[in-house]
Amino acid sequence: MNGLPILDISGLCKSYGAVRAVDWVDLHVDRGEICGLIGPNGSGKSTFFDCVTGLARPSAGAVKLDGQDITGWSLNDIAREGRMLRSFQKTVVFSALDIEENLVIAGQMFTFPGIWSTFGIGAAARNRVAALRERARELIRIAGLWDVRFQPAGKLSGGQQKLIQFASMLMPEPKLILLDEPMAGINPKLIERVVESIRLANTSFGVSFLIIEHNIDVVTSLCKRVVVLDQGRKLAEGTPDEIVRNQAVREAYLGG
Repeated sequence: MNGLPILDISGLCKSYGAVRAVDWVDLHVDRGEICGLIGPNGSGKSTFFDCVTGLARPSAGAVKLDGQDITGWSLNDIAREGRMLRSFQKTVVFSALDIEENLVIAGQMFTFPGIWSTFGIGAAARNRVAALRERARELIRIAGLWDVRFQPAGKLSGGQQKLIQFASMLMPEPKLILLDEPMAGINPKLIERVVESIRLANTSFGVSFLIIEHNIDVVTSLCKRVVVLDQGRKLAEGTPDEIVRNQAVREAYLGG
């Protein structure tokens, strides 16, 4: 099992009437890998994520996570397991709560089997909450948010809120995270912090990543392998240097 990719997708298709948004795409993510997924707007990247993570049902193809066929699973079923999580372009935090409370709530969603356990007051429940708080503090440090940990999340910048969301996704110890444009709308200084947080999660916890990103500098810095989509099809795959030199990619995505 350990020799298999953490994510293995074959022949994935998604049609909306006569429009083929994703067109027979094969893609895999190896264990411990940070893989980039790029392409022009409308190339099918987010729809591809939707099909992989259960937000949309594929028209054809197979999705295997950690060797298990999860094709057609719902978003809730996939998220509830906690092995694979995804971000969305819109960042959502609990605005009135501080960073630690945001992370603890995220951890409770995966740690506790039911709502009544969340509100339990027994020793077991207290121990679980204490463990969640310890992990939350570790992740706050990794995200570089320790100095603002007591601030309400809603008073922080958009980039800092993205870091909160990222740290929250690490709470259930996922094996794979899919990030949808994590650098969009944040300043260069915070981009460096997000990049470093991804690296630390990868090296410290062994989390694999598949990242949609338009910032080519970030892609070339983080990813050893990049897949390019164009008009729903896989246009190219290779190292960042190979992708940047690929004439078809330059014409489709990098402006020639």
